[in-house]
Amino acid sequence: MGFIRSLFGPAGLGIVVYILIGIFVNTAPPHLPHAIASLAALHSWVQYLISVFFWPLSLWGPAFTIGKWSP
Repeated sequence: MGFIRSLFGPAGLGIVVYILIGIFVNTAPPHLPHAIASLAALHSWVQYLISVFFWPLSLWGPAFTIGKWSP
């Protein structure tokens, strides 16, 4: 019962806000596939879910660099 209480309490609200930020404010969301019909579509969905759940990593920048990267 404690799990249900936490889902509808402040912790649950924090989880919802965290996921909504990951969905709507993500800096580089991949395109969403129409259906999981192939391995490539499944890979795209996995990439999308990773980008939603780990969006705070997009705010990180290295403190120092050894050299400049150029394409």
